[in-house]
Amino acid sequence: MSKVFHKNKYNKGVTLIELLVVLSIFVIISGITVFSYGKFNSSLSIQNLADDIALAVRRAQGYAIGVRGTSGMFTDGYGVHFTANPSASIYSGSNKSFILFADISGNNRYDNSSNVCGSPSASNECLELLSITSLDKITEIYVNDSTLISSTSTVDLIFKRPNPEPYFCYRVNGTGSCSASTIYNMKIKISPDANPSTFKIINISNNGQISVSS
Repeated sequence: MSKVFHKNKYNKGVTLIELLVVLSIFVIISGITVFSYGKFNSSLSIQNLADDIALAVRRAQGYAIGVRGTSGMFTDGYGVHFTANPSASIYSGSNKSFILFADISGNNRYDNSSNVCGSPSASNECLELLSITSLDKITEIYVNDSTLISSTSTVDLIFKRPNPEPYFCYRVNGTGSCSASTIYNMKIKISPDANPSTFKIINISNNGQISVSS
């Protein structure tokens, strides 16, 4: 008795073309996901920095109005010191840091000659050094809406009780007295190192208003 074997007309399995199509789709979807995540992460990081800067300004305002004392005195103003200088020392502020300070000397500007922070004095007014640990940085600073200051210049904003409005001190190259020009606002532009086209601008007006825009 003989047995007859029939070959299947079609073999089960995946062809090389089908495998390549699946791999191509996987690579495309993975690339879109990674790109979108990187963009989202960068956007979240820069938003967090903008919020930190705005919060530091509000803290200075709150310390001044709330009569926070230093060394038994309750008349000192409080402020925040900004610069976009990439090579300044950390206690002078830089494009990777900004400084919350107590204006103990009463000259409406930030002074620090001993490079220490935490115990403010007339020659060392640093109250808290706020470092930017992300890949973002302060790229530009403007006064009066559109006047771009040099990267080595500085702007301090100071609050003194009982006024909730800040006073601005602009110093060319970070030295000397405050500019005699009237300053009604300042803008701080921040962006990531890898993508300068993504940025946030913190606008601080002399009426005490703070806003963040893209």
